[in-house]
Amino acid sequence: MKKMMFLLACYLVIAGCGEKENAEPIERVTVMIEKRDNLAYVKDEDLPFTGLFEGYYRTGYKKAEIHFKNGKQEGTAKLWHDNGQLSNEANFRNGKLDGLSTEWLRNGNKSKERFFNDGKLIATME
Repeated sequence: MKKMMFLLACYLVIAGCGEKENAEPIERVTVMIEKRDNLAYVKDEDLPFTGLFEGYYRTGYKKAEIHFKNGKQEGTAKLWHDNGQLSNEANFRNGKLDGLSTEWLRNGNKSKERFFNDGKLIATME
């Protein structure tokens, strides 16, 4: 799950770049991050990223909201479907899944809950 969240974040960075100002609405991100040595960095910076990464669909709906501290995911991370419905919500501590992780279907129905402790899966409820 941690890799999926980071890969999604990287995809959002790539997908949101390089469009002309007068073109169709594009996906956008609030900060350009890249992965180096298993840590997140602002593109072309030397210090690991601390802050909030946000990505948006072309429709304006939010796609992702991921918090980082010293280059590692920290706190609650959220992903949304392209229709605006929440898709995933997971808690991270020091870059590892920790606590409740929940997934929802596009129609808003909850599909899965999992509990993690220090990155290890403890229990799954479907």
